[in-house]
Amino acid sequence: MARIPYINLETAPERTLRALEGKRSINIFRLVAQSDNAAPEVLALGHVLSRGSSLPAVDREVVILRVARLSGAAYQAHEHHAVALRHGFSEEKIAAVAAYPGSGTKGQLTEFEQHLIEFTDSVVQTTTVPDEQFRRIAAVYDHSKLVELVLMIGFYMMVGRVMNTFQVELETGPVGEFKTEQRDEPAATDVSVRS
Repeated sequence: MARIPYINLETAPERTLRALEGKRSINIFRLVAQSDNAAPEVLALGHVLSRGSSLPAVDREVVILRVARLSGAAYQAHEHHAVALRHGFSEEKIAAVAAYPGSGTKGQLTEFEQHLIEFTDSVVQTTTVPDEQFRRIAAVYDHSKLVELVLMIGFYMMVGRVMNTFQVELETGPVGEFKTEQRDEPAATDVSVRS
């Protein structure tokens, strides 16, 4: 059981309901939604860095799976295992991302995927990357993708820590989508003083 309850849609702020609308009703979204102040922006950034990412889907999933491994984020690894399979990963390739540079992993990963893992490892473990690692990625990614890559690593580090700290549980059954009934916001009252 998570350390705090998941969001109650009956009492959630309207802006949180709008942010959840149409998203998968998974526990991490239900937990993040507890932050009245940050939930809409965190959920929007997550959407941009996953479904709206400019990085190739395979590259993105290599990075996310590696961050999950380095963060010990079982929930994140579980969720993105399924996503990786949908993007053509084999079970062996998923295992290789986690085990790299262990024996037998290099045959499952392209040279660029190995560079992505090394880059990710450096960002997670030291907050920066050596010049040679940077040059390898910059030879393939333009400036926009380079920045997005580091934002993605940081975002999934943050989310992994939320998952771990609050002990977010894996879903045990089918997952639907949030279908929230929008409530009418009360009209703003003019409280200005007239002279």
